[in-house]
Amino acid sequence: MKIIADPQAAVDRLEQIFVHILHNNMQGIPILNNHLAVQTLGFQVFDGRIIGIIITPWLMNLIMLPNKQDDWSKLQLGDKMPVKFPSAVHKFMVNEIDGIGKCKTCSLYSPMHEFSSQTHALTVAQDFINALLVARDATVEELVDEDLLGRIMRGEDIDVNLDEFAALEPLAQPAAQPAEVSVIKDNRETFVSAPPRALSRRDLIRGKFLRS
Repeated sequence: MKIIADPQAAVDRLEQIFVHILHNNMQGIPILNNHLAVQTLGFQVFDGRIIGIIITPWLMNLIMLPNKQDDWSKLQLGDKMPVKFPSAVHKFMVNEIDGIGKCKTCSLYSPMHEFSSQTHALTVAQDFINALLVARDATVEELVDEDLLGRIMRGEDIDVNLDEFAALEPLAQPAAQPAEVSVIKDNRETFVSAPPRALSRRDLIRGKFLRS
C-alpha cells in the first residue's frame, strides 16, 4: 500500500472509503444515526505521522497513518499500544482499512446515537482535537496509567491488579447478538450465519455489520 504523506490526500481517500462503506455495507443497519454523514476533521502531521478524526453515522475515531519510515506490516490486527500526545496518553488499536492498509485507530464514540446533528458531532470532534495537542498537567489516574504502561513496555515484572487502574480507552457500547454477517467478495455482498460473538471495534471501523 502506498504511504499517504499529505493530510489532504488522507482526507480525500478516507472520505471516499467511508462513503463507500456507508452506501454499500451499512444501509438498513439500526446502529446508524441518520442525522450524521461521513466527514473528516483536523487532519494534520503530528510527530511525523498524519492524524485526524473520521466522523461517520456509526462511529467517531481518531486515526493515525504510518509515515515512510514505519513498517507496520508485521503488527497484529487488534493489538493495542499507547501513543503520547501533549495532553495525555491514548490507546490505539492496530487496524486495517481497505484502500488504506495498516493504520492505528482510537475509538472516541461508537455508536453515535447521542449526537443530534452533524454540527454537534463536528463541535465535539473539534474540541477533542484542540485539547489533544495542548499540554496540560496529567490527573493522578493518568499518571498511574502512564507509569504502568511504561513498566509493561519495558518488560518489568508487575504484581498489580490491572482492573484497579483507570482505562485510557473510551468505552464503546456492546453490540446486539448478530444473526448474520455481511461478507464482501468479488464486489458481491452475501450473508452467512454469524458466530456467537460480540461486534468488535475492528468490525466497527471496517464496516462489517449485521442485518437482523
